[in-house]
Amino acid sequence: MIDGNYNIQMDTPLGLKKGTLALRTEGGTVFADIDAPLIGKRQMEGSCEGDTFTAQGSGKVKLLGNVDYTLQGEVVGDDIHVDIHSSKGDFQIDGTRV
Repeated sequence: MIDGNYNIQMDTPLGLKKGTLALRTEGGTVFADIDAPLIGKRQMEGSCEGDTFTAQGSGKVKLLGNVDYTLQGEVVGDDIHVDIHSSKGDFQIDGTRV
């Protein structure tokens, strides 16, 4: 099950930074409210199947300017891992359901 609130962390050029992620699903759609380093506060919508999800979009990101991105994530038990592939580089987010 993907739905839940997560404490997340991201290894950035400025060190390990923490944030939050809330995921909610409706059928094959996932809705995300994220507050994370570099990314800032964002609402995203994507697709999900089982315990995996994807989303894509673009927006202005602190320190990086305009960024196009694709997210691919997976929830295993209470742990979450998200790979972010962007026009400014690749990042990973890891976290735990709270």
